Amino acid sequence: MARTRQPVSIDGIGFDALVDEIKHYEADVPAYPVERGFEVSDAIILKPLTLSMTLILTNTPVTWLARHGASPSRVQDEIKRLEALYFTREPVTVETGERTYRNMAIISIELKKSLQTGSSREIPIMFQEIRVTEAQTMSIPASYGKSGATGANAGTAGVTSRGSILHGFASAARII
Repeated sequence: MARTRQPVSIDGIGFDALVDEIKHYEADVPAYPVERGFEVSDAIILKPLTLSMTLILTNTPVTWLARHGASPSRVQDEIKRLEALYFTREPVTVETGERTYRNMAIISIELKKSLQTGSSREIPIMFQEIRVTEAQTMSIPASYGKSGATGANAGTAGVTSRGSILHGFASAARII
């Protein structure tokens, strides 16, 4: 017998079923010719992951009843929470039975009512990964700020005319 899988959760909002899931990977590839010997992988730019899902939300969950409970307002309450997540514009965490996706932005949600689904909802939703980087400060050895083999300062800038505006600033042009 197949093992029951973990339901999909978006920042704590639990859904009853995952109808489909599409992971979309895309890259920008150079459109111009590259020189032989050039490291092509340096020019291929990977775009953020896009994740599309269709999720089911019901008032009377069949599989996850013990976890979610039955309530005549569950769908409406969870839709309000989902809309609030969208409007806060904050990154969310998406958990599926196979993987956890962190730093995802909700880029689209379709909230449709129909006679076919009754009080339940089939919700197409799309996410895009937010890449987070961190700035670093590096120390540069003092030897890189000096010139020539002696490591002495580079000197002052030369001025050809005493009448030049730059004449008074020649000493300020010294490299320290």
